[in-house]
Amino acid sequence: VVNLPPKANYDDCCVVSIDPGHGGIDPGAEQGGVMEKNLMLAFAKELKEVLLRREDMQVILTRQDDSFVSLERRVAIAHQAGADLFLSLHADALSEGKAEGATVYTLSERASDKASAAMAERHNRADLMAGVDLTGTDDVVADVLMDLARLETKPRAIQLRDAIHLSLQKNKLPLNARPLREAGFSVLKSPDIPSVLLELGFLSSEKDRKNISDPKWRAEMAKAVGEAISAWRLTDAAVSDLVRQ
Repeated sequence: VVNLPPKANYDDCCVVSIDPGHGGIDPGAEQGGVMEKNLMLAFAKELKEVLLRREDMQVILTRQDDSFVSLERRVAIAHQAGADLFLSLHADALSEGKAEGATVYTLSERASDKASAAMAERHNRADLMAGVDLTGTDDVVADVLMDLARLETKPRAIQLRDAIHLSLQKNKLPLNARPLREAGFSVLKSPDIPSVLLELGFLSSEKDRKNISDPKWRAEMAKAVGEAISAWRLTDAAVSDLVRQ
């Protein structure tokens, strides 16, 4: 059970579910003596502190320590908390080719490029490592209902992705040459919660690895992401009011 601490005017709060990628037996990318799972947990906690300084924010982490959490469980935790948005944090490493800078993903069954497809496949493989195989668990009716729910959720997720992209740009944080992408990440498949995946950079890039390992740089990134979430929340509320009218 997810327990959120009490907060004044809780109904007016934006509940943010932050998902530090990997954990436990799944270290994620490993490069230059650092592990993705440790860096993402550190950043998730720093981002949580930034968001909690705002009166209208409430935050839940999908993992609090170095423990394995299945992809299905991560999404379930967000649902239990009544999350208004879901943000998954990663920092991949490429075995070939050069890439650096942040990338923001939304869900699509068809990846925007081969690198994105390969990345999603690596992330989704984590559950199989722990013996959790969810293949074939959805029935046709559930699929149809979820697709209908996503018709409303997808534009909201795209707005969240764009808000993060703009904030990183505004704060002069390093962005990938193709910062906006789509792929079939399992953690983004919640039909009713706008969900995005943020790759802070690539651990295979010495520059990115140095940045992500630096608490000062992470503080700047957390500030920018916090600003993006606040901006998205205002836009999302305004659009919701128009829809109701």
